[in-house]
Amino acid sequence: MTIAIRYQTRNGNTQAFAEQIAAVAGVPAQSIDTPVEQADTLFFGGGTYFMKPDKTASAFMKNLDATKVKQIALFTTSGGPEMVSDKALTKIADEKGIPVIGHFHQVMGGKGMKIIGSAGGKLKDEQIQLVKEFAQKMLAQ
Repeated sequence: MTIAIRYQTRNGNTQAFAEQIAAVAGVPAQSIDTPVEQADTLFFGGGTYFMKPDKTASAFMKNLDATKVKQIALFTTSGGPEMVSDKALTKIADEKGIPVIGHFHQVMGGKGMKIIGSAGGKLKDEQIQLVKEFAQKMLAQ
């Protein structure tokens, strides 16, 4: 099974989760600047900004070649409790005919918001455990 991991991040939070998934999957986590060549499972992550996925994350999904990806496992971060990015990105995947096999969402509570001086990309032990469990579950499918 071929695995790919792509992420969009502004402040490092989503990248930190991508790197934990990479540790479980044994493949590198790469930014959305790296095209997906072929993947049975694509782990794709992005941040939520003003109740929407980042525009570059949405564009990545819209431009994704459905003949190269069999299924997607989504992971997203936000400052609040909403999973709006998961829903929006799932809708794009559905329109392309790519099944989404799972969702992982973490509320970061402002962590990584440069405007308030908070550094992103530093995960708590419980967040690391949760994302690793998600990765293991998705890889078992």
